[in-house]
Amino acid sequence: MKHFVLTAVGEDRPGIVADLTKVLYREGFNIEDSAMTRLNNEFAVMLIVTTEKEITEQELKNRFDETAKKRNLLINIREIPENIYTQKKETGDIYNIVVYGADKPGIVYKVAKLLSDKGINIADLRTEKSPDLYVLISQVEFPAGLKEEDILDEIEKLKQELSIDISIEKVESVEM
Repeated sequence: MKHFVLTAVGEDRPGIVADLTKVLYREGFNIEDSAMTRLNNEFAVMLIVTTEKEITEQELKNRFDETAKKRNLLINIREIPENIYTQKKETGDIYNIVVYGADKPGIVYKVAKLLSDKGINIADLRTEKSPDLYVLISQVEFPAGLKEEDILDEIEKLKQELSIDISIEKVESVEM
C-alpha cells in the first residue's frame, strides 16, 4: 500500500473538488482523510490518499496536469513512508481553545508558541477576522500527563499581554 498527501490551492469556484476527486477515482485511489476550506477567495484542499498501485510522487502529480491547468491550481504531492503513516501518537487530553479580541499582529504566533513550548500539538486551527473582532479556534492535543491547570498561568499572561480573551475546554471523547 502506498500513501500520499495531496495539497491543492487555487481561486475558489465550483468544481474543484469534483475535478480533483475524479482523477483519484479514475486512478483507483482511496481518500483516507481530508480537509478542504475556502480562505477569502482561495480554496485549499489537503488529502491523504492510498493506493495499491506502484506509482511515484511525480507520476501521480502528472495525472493532475490537466486539472491543474484547467482550474489554475497549485498541486503538490508527497509520499508518506509506511512507518510514518502507520505510526500512532500517544496523546493526552484534547482541548478546544478559542481566542477572540481586537485584531493585531502576533496573536497566532504567541498562542502557537505557548502551545509549542508546552509540547501541545495543534490538530486544527482556524482564524476569522471581521471589522471589529479577530477569532482563533483551535483543537489541540496535550501530551500525556499535562493538565489544563499546568498552562493556566501562561494563558492568563497572554490574555493580559495581547488584551484578548481565551477560553479552554476539554473535549470529552467517546470510545468507539
